[in-house]
Amino acid sequence: MKNRKLFLWITSLIILIIILAVINLNTGEMRVSPSEILQLVIGKGTYENSIVIFNFRLPRIIVAILVGFALAIAGNVLQITTQNPMADTSFLGINAGSGLAVMLFIAFVKDQDANLFLLPCLALLGAIFSTALVFICAYKKDTGITANRLLLTGVALSGCFSSVMVLFTLKLSPENYQFVMNWLTGSIWGTSWSFILIFIPWFVIFTALIFSKSKILDTFNLGDDSAKSLGISLKKERIILIGSAAILAGVSVSISGSIGFIGLITPNLARRVIGFRSSKQLILSGFLGSCLLIASDTLGKIISTTTELPVGIIVAVIGAPYFVYILIKSNV
Repeated sequence: MKNRKLFLWITSLIILIIILAVINLNTGEMRVSPSEILQLVIGKGTYENSIVIFNFRLPRIIVAILVGFALAIAGNVLQITTQNPMADTSFLGINAGSGLAVMLFIAFVKDQDANLFLLPCLALLGAIFSTALVFICAYKKDTGITANRLLLTGVALSGCFSSVMVLFTLKLSPENYQFVMNWLTGSIWGTSWSFILIFIPWFVIFTALIFSKSKILDTFNLGDDSAKSLGISLKKERIILIGSAAILAGVSVSISGSIGFIGLITPNLARRVIGFRSSKQLILSGFLGSCLLIASDTLGKIISTTTELPVGIIVAVIGAPYFVYILIKSNV
């Protein structure tokens, strides 16, 4: 019964994503109608439409779908391994660590255009560094790493990184300041095919690794004591899974800016729809994440006719009320 329910949900979400993608392709300063898009598909479109669609809008849509999927899975893993429905990549300092790396790049690298492809790599390193630092600071000799210590340490270090970023903004020129602000508010800026090619290997490897650990994730749902009684090495598996989620989120944030709430909202929705089976939760939350991000990106282009609203702001407008709702329902 639940397999049929999952199938219907995923089919519906795929159809919705395709509809949103067509609307997104047609939205922007230069309008390209569905009939013109169809002409391009069969090789009869104009050169101008071809440049707009294939060089700019199509890569952006693919980035939105992949990043939404990746952030949702990362959030789902963090919520299961920490046994906290409010865990998200921003709670472990991943977004703030990436943001600090971007800030250092903008503040100290002079020839930024020539070294632009360094930016995703540095953002990823920032995410890995911040996650490792959270693990080290959360470790206690007697008890090891507990879920609550991990989350509290992540929140504290995230605040620390954010404060350092504010200090570095004093060094920035107005132009660089605007770029950093766009990145921090979540803007899908890495929209070329090169960024997608950089992103895909990380996405495939760590998504596959997380899905292969879905049975281990099921044991986390039983609680630490039950998982230990089944012979699961919680410390080792928690490090592998959270490390994989951090890398997946870090490489996503590096090309999409600091987008929060997707990893918070979608796993909770998936859990309500399909239950606690991790493999089903992961795939449903992934498609929900893709749908949410491409819908937010499309809305951002439609709402403002003069300039595009950063996608992170749209996601936050949707996500913040849902966060409060979860907080009230969970009595945390």
